[in-house]
Amino acid sequence: MNLSEYNNVFCDSKEALEWSYRNGLPKDAVIKTSSPALLWLDNKNIKHVEARWTVHEMKKFQTTIQKFSEDVYDAAMLATNVSREEALCIVHTAVHFQKTLFKAACLKDDDFIEPRLFLKVDGYGGTNGNNMNAPWDMLLSNNSLLSTRTYILPDNQWTVLTTKGVSIWNRIKLGGVETASFRIITKIMKHLPDWLFRCKVLIPNENELVIEVAANLALRGVKISEISPDTIKDTQVIGRDRSDLMQSIEKIITNRIEQWVVPACVPICRAIFIDKVNKRLSMFDELVVKWGSVIINNSARFVLTNAPGGLNGQALSAACKLSKMPIVSAQHGVTIEISKLHGEVSFSFDNSLSDIVLVYNKKISEVENKSYFSKGKFLVVGMSLRHIRMKNYASKLTKSPPIVYISTNLYKGNLGLFVTWLTDYDRAKKEKKLIVEVLKKLPHRVRYKTYPDDNRRYADIDPILCDLKNTDNIELFDKKIDMRYLISECRIIVTSSATSTLSWPVMSGKPVVFINRKEKNPLTDDAHVSLSKGIFVFDDDKEDFHIRLREFLSKTIDEIEYLWQEKKIFREEMIKNYFSEYNGGAGRRAAKTILREYLN
Repeated sequence: MNLSEYNNVFCDSKEALEWSYRNGLPKDAVIKTSSPALLWLDNKNIKHVEARWTVHEMKKFQTTIQKFSEDVYDAAMLATNVSREEALCIVHTAVHFQKTLFKAACLKDDDFIEPRLFLKVDGYGGTNGNNMNAPWDMLLSNNSLLSTRTYILPDNQWTVLTTKGVSIWNRIKLGGVETASFRIITKIMKHLPDWLFRCKVLIPNENELVIEVAANLALRGVKISEISPDTIKDTQVIGRDRSDLMQSIEKIITNRIEQWVVPACVPICRAIFIDKVNKRLSMFDELVVKWGSVIINNSARFVLTNAPGGLNGQALSAACKLSKMPIVSAQHGVTIEISKLHGEVSFSFDNSLSDIVLVYNKKISEVENKSYFSKGKFLVVGMSLRHIRMKNYASKLTKSPPIVYISTNLYKGNLGLFVTWLTDYDRAKKEKKLIVEVLKKLPHRVRYKTYPDDNRRYADIDPILCDLKNTDNIELFDKKIDMRYLISECRIIVTSSATSTLSWPVMSGKPVVFINRKEKNPLTDDAHVSLSKGIFVFDDDKEDFHIRLREFLSKTIDEIEYLWQEKKIFREEMIKNYFSEYNGGAGRRAAKTILREYLN
């Protein structure tokens, strides 16, 4: 292979680039990339392909997604014979298409008419397959001078989230009797006839609260039946004419595309979007048929599920509506009630599809009720016992570093939605500055806990992790184990960004230092006021942020713990408002109300 004729290359992998140099690529060729690992190199020919995305531009792009999604929904609902669930499926496609549009907006006129080389990688990318390649080949498909080469990644140790290394006792201790009961009961109930029970509940997927509620329902004589559309193999789906639908949403989509890309890119972006919609709706139709068959074959009173906001849940909701079967969903984690930039995903809130949503606190019900896509009602039941018992589970002390920094530096790559105004490279630079200016200079040993992602965003190792090897006081913990199993091994917890990661540290009762990233998943104004009283909050947009954080974490561990106790009264109020309304009993509370609602 001879790549000597190429001078402009799209590439997101160091290994692929080194391979291309060995195959003749000129060393002075311009390399356009989003990869933090490549941009970390001291090479003037490597250019940031996302350089146009300043904080101001990304803010404008991200904050307008919500209104765009609402407009798409309205337009879809005006089309002939389009159901609410089908319209939400289209909105889902339109919102996720913004990831493609974001990349398309990086292209210039020359990219469509001049020679370009796209270096792809092929290899295991995690549970969702290989998503390590940006869609340059699709976006530049009309450029006859585009060439694509694929580098095969060697076998690697990319792993998914695991409990390997966590003792069975610790898993049972945290999971509790309700989890053990759920596992045993569901296996036994498969072999028992329906007439032995008061009614049946169908569970397509689970989370901590679903498990607890199901265990309590079983104790009250309800049969628990786990279901999946995959059990239905042969389906016949009748094709539908959706020309009216496409015509309804065409103008909104085109306007959005034209706002961000060069004219040469508009037609191909429209074509890509239409193709995505057609494929998504075909999958939706097939799933509706499958879920319909599952429901017909199971005489049940309702469905109990986790996070129905995706394609699977949209199809399930459509099938349940046809069968007049209600859906009860359970909150997955604390995010929506504290996150300022959640608007872009409001179409996927639980109450957009569920009849009843079991939630931890009143605040999330207030936020979701304001959503444009709001449908269901809420039942505040509190957090699962797995969250509540974190305080007892976290009492153990070990010889591990006293401070743990739980990194939430998960790159967007080609997979993630935005909820940020920073590119991946800018995120990496901010993370490095925190390590250099704060963690590295502390008088304490620190454990750096990586985010346990199941899906590979880039082919190369995060350059941040390589930099950590040069620090004396920082221990890198990169095993893909959920932090909930490790909290017992530290005394002070530091983390950032308004995500569900925060729930476990807060409920542990241990001192929590929260870094409020103003340009990446920041706190809402109300949450900021409350959390600042209950935990230690540091805003990263303050001029002396790194100095103040370093000085605070340089205090003795005993002193930080003493200051933590002074916040106890405020923290109790904060937990009640933003985390858990009740201190236990969520499963029992939910089961009683649900049975009263659907058995009377």
